[in-house]
Amino acid sequence: MRKLCIIFIIAALVCPAALAATKTIVRQTKGHGSTRDEAIKKALARAVAQAKGLRISSQDYEFGFQSATADIDRKDGGKKVEFDAVSVQTGGSALKTEMEGLVKTHEVLSEKKLDDGTYEVTLKAWIYDYESDDQGDRETLAIMPLKALHQDGYRFGNLTMSAEELTRMVAQKLSVRFSETGKFAVLDREYTSDFAHNRNIALSGDSSFEEQAKLGKVLGADYMLVGTISDARLEIKEKTSSAIGRAVNRYEADFVFEYRFIAAPTRQVKLADTVNLSLETDGVKKLVKKWRPKDLDYREIADNLATMAADKVVETIIDRLYAVRIARIRKNGQIIINQGGKRIRKGQILEVFTESEELIDIDTNESLGKTETVVATIKIDRVTPKVSYAKLLKGDLSKISKGLICRRKKTPAKAIKGSTSDIERTEKGGVRLPFD
Repeated sequence: MRKLCIIFIIAALVCPAALAATKTIVRQTKGHGSTRDEAIKKALARAVAQAKGLRISSQDYEFGFQSATADIDRKDGGKKVEFDAVSVQTGGSALKTEMEGLVKTHEVLSEKKLDDGTYEVTLKAWIYDYESDDQGDRETLAIMPLKALHQDGYRFGNLTMSAEELTRMVAQKLSVRFSETGKFAVLDREYTSDFAHNRNIALSGDSSFEEQAKLGKVLGADYMLVGTISDARLEIKEKTSSAIGRAVNRYEADFVFEYRFIAAPTRQVKLADTVNLSLETDGVKKLVKKWRPKDLDYREIADNLATMAADKVVETIIDRLYAVRIARIRKNGQIIINQGGKRIRKGQILEVFTESEELIDIDTNESLGKTETVVATIKIDRVTPKVSYAKLLKGDLSKISKGLICRRKKTPAKAIKGSTSDIERTEKGGVRLPFD
C-alpha cells in the first residue's frame, strides 16, 4: 500500500471542543488525468469531496475583449504581438468550488492508459475526520465580546475596575451560567487570537497529519448574545441617623446591562432587554460572606454583582426559549422537572401551569403565547446537575402531567408602614447601631 498525503484545506480554525477523537472515512473513487499522478490527485480530491463535502458558489461574470493599441512585429521566427492595455471579458457564469480534508493514506486498486493517452485510476482513500464531542440536539450560542459605556473604568468603593476587566468578567459568568443550563453548546468568541495561534502551530511541520485533521471544525452559532455595561458602581454615602443623631455610612450598588439575543443566521433580534440592579445597604451586605464595613472586599462585591446580572440574563432568555417543564411523575407522587444545576434551588417553590388557547397579535399575526392556568404548587426537594425532584404542596396531582410548564412563584411585596428604623436587633436581643 503506497502512501501519498495531500492536503485540501481552505481557511480553517481550531475547534474549541476538548473531548473529541480523530477517525478515518474510507472512500473508493476514480480519477482521470493526462498523467498517472494527475489521475491519482483527481481521484483523491473526489474522495475528499465525497467524505467531507464540496462547497460550490456561483458568480456571474461579463466577459469581452478590448485593446487600446496593438503592435504586430513580423520576424523570421514568427509574430510578436504586444498590447498596451488588455481587458478580457466574456458573458456567462462560473462556479467556484472549495473542499477541505486531509488524506491519511490511499491504495491504487487499478490503473490503465486509455486510447487517447490519458490515464484512469481507481483507488481507495482513507480521509481523516475529526469528530467532536456529541452536543446532541443543543443549539449553539456565542457570547460575543461585551462592550462598556465608560472606558475610564468602573468604581466599587476604593476599587476601580477597567472596562476590559469588567466586561470579561461578565462574559465569563454568562458562559458558565448558560453552560450549566445544558440547553446550549456555548462557543468561545473571546480568545479568537489564541485559537488562531494554536491553528498556526497545528499547520506547522512540527504537527502530525492527525493533528492537522482537527482544523476546520469551528461551529457556527445559532444564537449570539451581545451587550453593553452601561453602569456598574458601589457608592458609600454619609447619612444622618435619626436614632443617634450622627452621620453613618449608607451603601448603594448599581449595575445596568443592556443586551440583545440574536438569531445568528437571520440576524433577527429575538429578545432585547436591560438588567437594572439597584441595591441599598441590606442588599449590598448579601454580596459578601462576612460584613466588615472597615475592611470590605470590594472585588468580591463587584464579582457577586456581576453574577447577579448574569443570572438575570440567563433566567430571562431560558424562560423565553426553554421553560422549566415536568419531565415525569413517579408512582410515589415524586415530580421530576427537566432542569437542575444552579438555575434550580432546593426549597424553591414553583407553580405548575396548563396551557390552552393560543393568543395571536392582531397587528403582526404572530403568536403571543398561550393562556395559562395554575393547577398546582410544588417544592424542590433535591437538585442534580440536569434534573430536579419536587413534591406536591398544593393542588391535584392527577392534573399534573409530563410537559406542563413550571414557573417560580412570585411572593407579594410586603407593605411598608411608617419610616424604617436605623437600628437592627441582634439574635441575643441587643441592638446593632447603624455605624457598627
